[in-house]
Amino acid sequence: MFSFNKQVLERSKIIPVIVEFSADGCGPCQWVENLMIDIHAENADRFEFVSIPITMHEEAAQLFDLRSNPTLIIFQQGEAIAKLAGALPKMAVLQWIDDHLK
Repeated sequence: MFSFNKQVLERSKIIPVIVEFSADGCGPCQWVENLMIDIHAENADRFEFVSIPITMHEEAAQLFDLRSNPTLIIFQQGEAIAKLAGALPKMAVLQWIDDHLK
């Protein structure tokens, strides 16, 4: 069973974790998940990646003020440090990651 606290918040104290919050049947969410799998494969030493359906963690939608799907959030040291909403091109996502994971 997935534990948000253990697999995201606690893990982010060791290595940053990027979480994609998605919705079932959301085409852009699937596109971003595939994009992030590719980006992670090229940057596995920099961060971990997890995709979480909002329906599994509705409390996260409220806690992190998620208003659109997909939304990416970078967690570091147990805290959400950056949020990016929508399906953006690879270069924009890479720039966002680089801006926050220096």
